[in-house]
Amino acid sequence: MGAVKSHVEGNTLVVERSFRASRELVFEAFSSPTHLESWWGPAGWKTEVRTFAFEPGGTWHYKMTCVDKNQGDYYGMESWGKSTFVEITPHRKIVYTDAFSDADGNINSDFPVMTITNEFLDIPHGTLLVSRSEFSDVESLEKVVETGAVEGFASQLERLDAIVSR
Repeated sequence: MGAVKSHVEGNTLVVERSFRASRELVFEAFSSPTHLESWWGPAGWKTEVRTFAFEPGGTWHYKMTCVDKNQGDYYGMESWGKSTFVEITPHRKIVYTDAFSDADGNINSDFPVMTITNEFLDIPHGTLLVSRSEFSDVESLEKVVETGAVEGFASQLERLDAIVSR
């Protein structure tokens, strides 16, 4: 249904993608560890959820592993992430902090921590996801964009679309 659109507003990266699926279904894909493991992460990466407490103050700690031999030096690489949920409005909005971490859940201070607000909006024939990643400053935003984060997020939203549009 939709290509990913992105733009920058100050120190916030805004990414939008539409889905041919109900708002409830798209929201559920973000709110269950089983669902997240099936689509989270760029193509060629497998996600494993270590902890997941979907409530304000709850944390989500996960590992992504590159399982695609065609990705060269990335093959076999692990990347850990840790999020803390701030606000949840069922089927409408999820706000959380997102950071790189280690296997024990310690935040990696070499990378910026961002606050992500995902909004799920009704549109004709589906749902519009508006994801806003807010950084402490423009330099941190640019650092994350340079890592290919927009392309990676676009890739994982393609994976999500393949599931929810079934």
